[in-house]
Amino acid sequence: MPILLHSFHSAQKTQGAPALGRRVLVVWLMLGFALFAAGCSQSWNNPYPSSDRAKNVLYTWFVERPRHLDPAVSFSPEEEDFTYQIYEMPVQYHYLKRPYELIPQLSEELPQPRFFDKSNTELKGEFDAKSVAYSLYTIKIKKGVFYQPHQAFDPENRDLIDLQINRITKLSDLPHMDTRELVAADFVYQLKRLAHPRLSSPILGHMSDYIEGLGDYAKFLKTEDAHLQKTQGQGAWLDLRDHDFAGVKLLDKYTYEIKVKGVYPQFQYWLAMPFFTAIPWEADQFFNQRGLIDRNITLDWYPVGTGPYMLIENDPNARMMLVKNPQFRGEPYPTEGEADDKKVGLLADAGRPMPFLERIIFTREKESIPYWNKFLQGY
Repeated sequence: MPILLHSFHSAQKTQGAPALGRRVLVVWLMLGFALFAAGCSQSWNNPYPSSDRAKNVLYTWFVERPRHLDPAVSFSPEEEDFTYQIYEMPVQYHYLKRPYELIPQLSEELPQPRFFDKSNTELKGEFDAKSVAYSLYTIKIKKGVFYQPHQAFDPENRDLIDLQINRITKLSDLPHMDTRELVAADFVYQLKRLAHPRLSSPILGHMSDYIEGLGDYAKFLKTEDAHLQKTQGQGAWLDLRDHDFAGVKLLDKYTYEIKVKGVYPQFQYWLAMPFFTAIPWEADQFFNQRGLIDRNITLDWYPVGTGPYMLIENDPNARMMLVKNPQFRGEPYPTEGEADDKKVGLLADAGRPMPFLERIIFTREKESIPYWNKFLQGY
């Protein structure tokens, strides 16, 4: 409506005649009511399938194409619309509370650091931060969390022959999928991937200053990978389960530990970022197959997560589609927030299981004028 009123005022100034201005106003108001009626209609000017009317489907847009959906590499705002729906992290931010507050997501409780001096003695009570040699974050994850159905979990798909690969143009050409339970080793595996020489994670340099041994581990993997490719061929899979480092330790099936140099309170907030999600080794092996890489079937293109949605269509130049992950356990909508949240309806869904949407369809809109024209057409 502001655009319509702006046009009316412009016409008045140009013509300088009140009568003409009134006629222009009537025309614009009629057009405005027509547009309003079109927006309310169930059958006219609706470009979406009629089968979607009774479903909870969100049609939205994106401007910049996401380049990386691999959580070891992804680090841009346009990619977060997807990565935060597909992956889950040890912790997350409470949806409504301000100032921002961390709460558990995949962890049983919010990880709290324990502090140790150079003699490996735990420091308790009041102490000088300078006396802290390292901090330990022990993370116990929830049981009964399962990955989305994915081709990587079918063992036969991880050892494809050339004849099979030649028939594949997209991931869905491999119909057999499976799932498995999330375990702590998957978080350990992803932490190791930050040092993988073929990935170039953007946080490797920064995290090497804090996670014990990560920098040296990256140098070791670079040498190991070069030797592997020389002896087993270009692109041979570097199985990170065979190589450990001091900064991360698997304690049991559902518990792992991260060792941080000194005192670094901000590390707790890093645990809410996709860099620290879980990646199953099966996905790493599956996507490492040379024939799939040549067809752009990679973790950058087809993410594997435990989150509420999974990506079933990926054309970053045109359209991307998320659908509900059938393995997602559900998460209740927050029951508390800020003082006025209830008044404005932000707590109306308190306790209801999420996600609410069945599908999210993203269309790429690079320019504002075509975007506005599509709005007028009912999109």
